Amino acid sequence: MPVCIEKKLTLSGAVHLFECELLRLENGLGVLKYVVDREYTVGSVTLRSGDVTYALYWIDRPYTLYLWRKNESQFIYYFNIADNISLKHNEIAWRDLSVDILVDATGMVHVLDEHELPHGLPAGLLSYIQSAKAHILNHYRDIMREANLILREQGDLG
Repeated sequence: MPVCIEKKLTLSGAVHLFECELLRLENGLGVLKYVVDREYTVGSVTLRSGDVTYALYWIDRPYTLYLWRKNESQFIYYFNIADNISLKHNEIAWRDLSVDILVDATGMVHVLDEHELPHGLPAGLLSYIQSAKAHILNHYRDIMREANLILREQGDLG
């Protein structure tokens, strides 16, 4: 599969680049695969070298979704509230709006990083973030099912 760069921009202006495998890019949906190369801790979850991340991006939604495959039967879902999502064959870019929602392997939902929102955000952007958070919290089960179907179609979840 072709290489695609995930380009994540933060509210602080930092840019993070990750070399990924492009699995799908069509109809406003992009799917990347990334094999974790070092240990990361996100909320209560530790990702280790070799764990697989599937990343889903929709140009018309206020979030991205990472699905972390810890083993054959354990999946963790990580929503990033986002905007400015751009899908190209060589680069998928998006702006990370700090607030994340983690659904752990037990199904518990955790809202993360709200404390990282900078003071003085424009009211419209803050409203966008709050609306996206509410949407995810109300619909995360349906979105997770949809993500699983997309990845099964790709042949990546068996």
